[in-house]
Amino acid sequence: MGRPILTPQEMRAAEEALFSSGTDSFDLMQRAGNAAAEFVHAQWPEGRIQVLCGPGGNGGDGFIAAAKLAKLWRDVEVFCLVDTQSLKGDAAKAAAEWEGEIKPLNAALEDPHDIVLDALFGGGLSRPLEGVPAKLAERGGRVVSIDVPSGIHGESAKPLGVCFRAEGTITFAALRPAHVLLPGAAYCGGIFVADIGVPVQTKLLENSPILWGRNLPQPGQGSHKHARGHLAVVSGNVASTGAARLASRAGLRAGAGLVTLLSPPDAVAVNASHLTAVMLKEVSDAEQLRESIESASTVILGPAAGITTGTKKNVECLLSSKSKAVLDADALTVFADDKDGFYRQLRSDDLITPHIGEFNRLFGDLLDSEVNKVEATRKASRMTGCVVLLKGPDTVIAKPDGMAIVNTHATHWLATAGSGDVLAGIAGGLMAQGVDTFTAAAMASWLHGEAGRRVGAGLIAEDLESELPDILSALHGEQQ
Repeated sequence: MGRPILTPQEMRAAEEALFSSGTDSFDLMQRAGNAAAEFVHAQWPEGRIQVLCGPGGNGGDGFIAAAKLAKLWRDVEVFCLVDTQSLKGDAAKAAAEWEGEIKPLNAALEDPHDIVLDALFGGGLSRPLEGVPAKLAERGGRVVSIDVPSGIHGESAKPLGVCFRAEGTITFAALRPAHVLLPGAAYCGGIFVADIGVPVQTKLLENSPILWGRNLPQPGQGSHKHARGHLAVVSGNVASTGAARLASRAGLRAGAGLVTLLSPPDAVAVNASHLTAVMLKEVSDAEQLRESIESASTVILGPAAGITTGTKKNVECLLSSKSKAVLDADALTVFADDKDGFYRQLRSDDLITPHIGEFNRLFGDLLDSEVNKVEATRKASRMTGCVVLLKGPDTVIAKPDGMAIVNTHATHWLATAGSGDVLAGIAGGLMAQGVDTFTAAAMASWLHGEAGRRVGAGLIAEDLESELPDILSALHGEQQ
């Protein structure tokens, strides 16, 4: 849907800016609480509701939600972690809106219910749940959470210990990292973002055709193949040719007017027997590669290329040429012992597409030292000066200026050999047509995910590119 993503700290700053401009903070809490009630009532229209309130703003939202749900004739019981006399500010005002009994939180352990509204802590929690909150989280059942399931860190997206597992989560103004990054996203269920009037400015977005659909390339009336870009893909040796062919066909399906597979001499016959629309050219070393890519606007290198001196020389040759590079797999791993030299050669229009293992080989402990996968990818992009696409079920794409996109439009069936080669091919095909690298990476991630979702169970990498024509036609508005 192209929704913005804010950290809990950024959300607080946005709210404070709104309050500074004259908006009443309790008015905002009422909007949030009422939105939460309407979400629960619409999605879970029947059943007894147990509202669990914490001592802060999240709990205040819960009190408002409870009052609204009662007006909707729902059966509601309210429980609070602290004595209501100790509540302060807006949370105290919100508790006063609830006209029924407010019971101590431990009473919720035995109270009969069908639905739990978790309004205990939200995404700002920085310590593990303990005591009664932890027992309530362990109890399970049907849970709806406000902001982020209690026990999940809103920015790191990591469980702090035991945590609530929600069937649905309502948040406000924007998503949080925990809604889109694993493992936190797995605890959130379906996520609804309510607009409560908080202006949002961010450099982090959820991937969607809404962001880039108008820039999806298509040929004009007088277009021809040479006008649609030339993509080159470097093949592995005779025993490792399939990955490059997967990338080549995906690039052609993505719209590149010409695709050439650059093959080592020993693999020419094998590749020729499998190719039709993709052209084939023999390349034996880096010097021949340099000559062969002069007409290619984009080159994909790495899929099954081999972790060899020859691969390293080919990458260095490519990065000193005029062609944009899509580097994957072995083209990344071959620089594990020369990271700084690799970083220096990369250019702003290049794209690297590591999986977690390749990322760790290139960037060390970034995924551990940074607060989350987004910040690790952003830092990797700054270090290399190029666009970085860190693959996974929560793929993150970042460019050096800090702009980043998270793609969750995918399926676990994509966890199969060759899937990443198809992704590289789609990205390369789009880049060859002139799409800027960051946008091409976002497009490719979504298209790859949509293809996987359409194939579903039993998916193999060869299935993916054949789904692209229908997907692209739909995005261009050409389907009947």
